[in-house]
Amino acid sequence: MSEATTRRVRAVAAAALAALLATPAAAQLQSVTSARQLQGERTLDAEIRFGAGRLRVEPGRENMLYRMELRYDDRVFRPLTDYDRASGRLRLGTESLRRRGETRLDHEQRATISLSPSVSTELDLEFGAGEAEVELGGMALESLDLSTGASETVVSFSRPNRVEARTVRVEAGAAEIRVEKLGNARAERFVFKGGVGEATLDFTGAWSRSATASIDMGLGSVRLRFPRGLGVRIVKDSFLASFEHGGMVRRGNAWYSRGYDEAAVKLDMEIDAALGSIEVEWVDGR
Repeated sequence: MSEATTRRVRAVAAAALAALLATPAAAQLQSVTSARQLQGERTLDAEIRFGAGRLRVEPGRENMLYRMELRYDDRVFRPLTDYDRASGRLRLGTESLRRRGETRLDHEQRATISLSPSVSTELDLEFGAGEAEVELGGMALESLDLSTGASETVVSFSRPNRVEARTVRVEAGAAEIRVEKLGNARAERFVFKGGVGEATLDFTGAWSRSATASIDMGLGSVRLRFPRGLGVRIVKDSFLASFEHGGMVRRGNAWYSRGYDEAAVKLDMEIDAALGSIEVEWVDGR
C-alpha cells in the first residue's frame, strides 16, 4: 500500500473511533460483577456484546462457567447478563437503551469477561469501538464469530484449542486488527472480512490438520504470516491491490509455497482484495 493510502486508511479509522467515543464529561459510570459456577455444563452458546470502551475476553477458572466485571454508562446502556441453562445460551456485555445513531459512548467503559476453558463453546462476539484484547488459548472453542467496528483489536490463540473448531470467522470495519497463532485454533475453515484498515493474520501455531481460508478485503492492507513447512496455496482476485508473495511460486492461477505438494498439512486460501496491499511473510517455528 502507498504511504498516501496508508495515511487515508488511518485517518478514516481514527475519525470513526473519535466520533464513536465522544461523550459529555458528566458521564456517571456504574459497576457490576456477575459470575456463575460450573454445574455440570458440557456445552455453551455464548454471545458477548460490548458497544465501546476497553474489552478483555479470556479463559477463566475451570470451575466457573463465566465471570464478568463491567463498568458502564447507565445513561445509554444496561448490563447484559442472561443465562438459560436448559438451552445452554449465555449473553453477556451491554445493551443499548437508545436507537442506533443516538448513542454517545464513554471511553472509560470497560469489561473483563472470562469463560470456562473446560466447556465446549460456540462464541459470538460483537465489539463496537475502542480497544479489545481477546485471548482464546486453551479454550474448547467449537466455533468463533467475531466482529469489530472502529477499533484496535488483538485476538490470540496462545495455546492449542482443546477441540477441533469448525470455523473461525473474523469481520473488521474501520479497524486495526491482529489475529495471532491461528494454527492453534485447530479450525477446519478460517474466514476474514475487512473494510478499511490494517490486518495481520498470523497462521503460526500447532497445526493438527489441513484447512481452508477466505479473505475479503476492501481498502486496506493484509499481512499474512505463515510458519515454514506449512503447505500454502493462494488463489487471489485483486483489483488494485499489490501482492508481495514472499517467494511463493505461481502455477496457473494460484501461488504455491515451496514444498506444498509434499507438506503434511496444507492451507488453501482464496483472497479477494479491492485496493491496498497483500504481504506474505514466512517465519521459523511455531
